[in-house]
Amino acid sequence: MKRPPKILHTLLHIRELREERARERLAAALSALEAARRDLEEVRKNQQAIYTELAGRILSGKEVQLYGEGLEGAFHETARLEERLKARLSEVESLKKELEKAHLEKRVAERFKERLWRRYRREEEKTFYRELDDLTLMRRSRR
Repeated sequence: MKRPPKILHTLLHIRELREERARERLAAALSALEAARRDLEEVRKNQQAIYTELAGRILSGKEVQLYGEGLEGAFHETARLEERLKARLSEVESLKKELEKAHLEKRVAERFKERLWRRYRREEEKTFYRELDDLTLMRRSRR
């Protein structure tokens, strides 16, 4: 049997790099997801602070209008951040699937390479022992 091709090592290296890059992209997406969660939580805390500030206060018409405009802006910002968070969640899910696929492809390449090398070693061992047996038989026949 021929020695397994060196391209298998290259293939495995490429699969490892693909898995590593997928892992890096997932880590970046997870940090972006966490940042989006923090931003949303901060806006919600600001809204709650406005509510607690307004509780029990008597406001003039102008103040009501200003607080209303501020709250309306906060509602729009909350909606925008919730959409951003939802997009980040879907991105993380797709990157997790991509990482799983890359990991599976790497494992397949590893198994294939290992199987070919095992077969090659087994054939080499058989050949070695056949030659050893032949030499032993030749040596005995000379005596």
